[in-house]
Amino acid sequence: MPALDAATWGSPYAILSTVTLDEAECWVRLNQARHGVLSTLHEERGVDLVPVVFAVVNGQIVVPVDTVKPKRHLALTRLANIANDHRCALLAEWYADDWSQLWWVRVHASAERSTDHHLWAEALAERYPQYRQPGSVAAALVLTATAVTGWSAG
Repeated sequence: MPALDAATWGSPYAILSTVTLDEAECWVRLNQARHGVLSTLHEERGVDLVPVVFAVVNGQIVVPVDTVKPKRHLALTRLANIANDHRCALLAEWYADDWSQLWWVRVHASAERSTDHHLWAEALAERYPQYRQPGSVAAALVLTATAVTGWSAG
């Protein structure tokens, strides 16, 4: 693999170094992130991406299926995708015009649907006031990480 230098990229603005986040720092940043993008696999289309909110609960990531935001129905495509293939990924990131502040964390995971509210309802309500109303979360996807990686600009 060629070195990451200006000659390789043809620009004096090329990236000269990167910072890989260790797993502990990745989890810290996941806890700081307010939203992410969940990737599941649709059996015909392939990759499906959807913006989500989430909470980290006992080392797992909980993605709610809520009744708060408008939806056509609660039989969401992501639930069907996970029923067919439990593999998924969650990407959380931070963007700033000051690119020295950029970071991202990617979690590859195995997901399952859960209706066991007592395990995650409180964590979601603490993080997102919209979920404090009883019945605001119908179910959740619970992601068990299989790999956690991250990057930071500095």
